[in-house]
Amino acid sequence: MSRLALMKRLIAPVAACLLVLPSSATVAQNLQKITITYASSDANQSGPLVAQQKGYFAAEGLEVELQYAGGGTATPALMSGSIQASGSAASALTAILKGAQLRIVGIIADSPTYSIWVSSDIKTAADLKGKTIGVASRGDTLEIASRLYLQSVGISPDSVGYQPLGQPSGIGAGLETGALSAAVIAATDAELMLDKGQLKKAHVLVDLTKYKMPYAGLAMSEKTLYGDPILATKILRAVIKGFRYMKAFRPQTLAILEQTHQTTDVGAVEKGYDLAVKAFTRDYTVSDAVILPDLTVRAGLLGIPKDQIPPVSKIYDFTLARRINAELDASHWKPAP
Repeated sequence: MSRLALMKRLIAPVAACLLVLPSSATVAQNLQKITITYASSDANQSGPLVAQQKGYFAAEGLEVELQYAGGGTATPALMSGSIQASGSAASALTAILKGAQLRIVGIIADSPTYSIWVSSDIKTAADLKGKTIGVASRGDTLEIASRLYLQSVGISPDSVGYQPLGQPSGIGAGLETGALSAAVIAATDAELMLDKGQLKKAHVLVDLTKYKMPYAGLAMSEKTLYGDPILATKILRAVIKGFRYMKAFRPQTLAILEQTHQTTDVGAVEKGYDLAVKAFTRDYTVSDAVILPDLTVRAGLLGIPKDQIPPVSKIYDFTLARRINAELDASHWKPAP
């Protein structure tokens, strides 16, 4: 047999196989397109981001568009069905208490990375009575965390005022000038303020990471969770894999966060990650003991009597998360760097 004939004989089967292999464009077309929102660039909101970067969504047959959106935008979109999952779990909880057909399916942390910063004249929690605490918006996790703290030390949360400030840019100046007596500040924001020479006349009254509450997570509509359980499973399995990756690989996760958020402030990203991971839950769920105090405070802000608060199972559903974790453990799945 001639060399040319031999080459044709060897190449023909390979060429035939290539004809039936789908192109990358075809594979992309076959992926189910969905949208997931995230509420901040902090590490405790980055499970879906890491899942996307590591290809966990694609492995589930999903093409995910990640959109930044606060709870005021994300929750209505979730209710309308225009997005399939939201990182604004706290906003979803409020909507559920008002009757929305949503569920919180995962919680990434069981304490907030906040502190209450106060002016120099405030020495104890009792000194806050009659004063105003700055928060981002009324009823947000900053206010809830401060209310839980005040309750724990025997002070009525209603003896303090709460001032919505939006972005934290004016907090440092407000504490410096005395326009603010106190403010709840996220750890990463406080670091940035300190780097800018702010907060010189303020001090930390209390580190709120010591106080338990559900913090950051994932919400879905009942229509997706119960009406399309296959899709719900794919989404949550990819996110939980991303969550596990974040806990396992610090340098690689930091590289993903720095690249994706296009920041040059590496130190802030590192500090934010290190603070967040300390509060990470074991398996993307929390106990009822962590949920109930937070739920009671939120319901109270909405004027819902305690005896009319829905059961936890009507707000949170960790059934799928627990099943996915059990299956990953049984299969000995480990994230690879």
